[in-house]
Amino acid sequence: MLENSHIESIAAGNREAFKKLHDELYKRLFYYVYKLTHDKELAEDFIQETFLLFWKNRQTFSEVLAVKTYFYLTLRNKVMSYFRDHSIHKRILENMDNPETVEENQAIIVAEVCGEVQRAISTLPVRTQRVIRLSMLDMTVEEIAVKLNISPNTVKTLKKNGYKALREQLRDLRFLVLLLLFY
Repeated sequence: MLENSHIESIAAGNREAFKKLHDELYKRLFYYVYKLTHDKELAEDFIQETFLLFWKNRQTFSEVLAVKTYFYLTLRNKVMSYFRDHSIHKRILENMDNPETVEENQAIIVAEVCGEVQRAISTLPVRTQRVIRLSMLDMTVEEIAVKLNISPNTVKTLKKNGYKALREQLRDLRFLVLLLLFY
């Protein structure tokens, strides 16, 4: 989990801290931009450009919230400029001109929730991570057991313990999920 001291370390030029920031935010940002553009390569390009811009301006940041805001707003503006410059998807551009667009806000919330779930999964033991990720792909206990070459009872135990740990780690996200459902 990123903290303000981590951002301060980036501002001082720490490349390892920058890599950690990239690893922590990339999937969330990709989901957000892809949801707006429906173009994988374009989303990747925009994100790469934004990380480069952030690195050049890193000394102006000291808080995680400011960094996340910077990334989401910069990416939103890149997408808007792209659609404006290429005169495509006029309806999308008109919707994006309203900063309170419901779909855009939902995309940010979903990106953050998914990012937090992935971060939480990555804190689990390696075998438990594999079981949870395969389970999330709708694989049955038996299919997971065969794929990982372990017994079905082991899969059930790892799955049960993994979801229990995730519920504990992610209990604060319940509010965001409810907000997403009723927004």
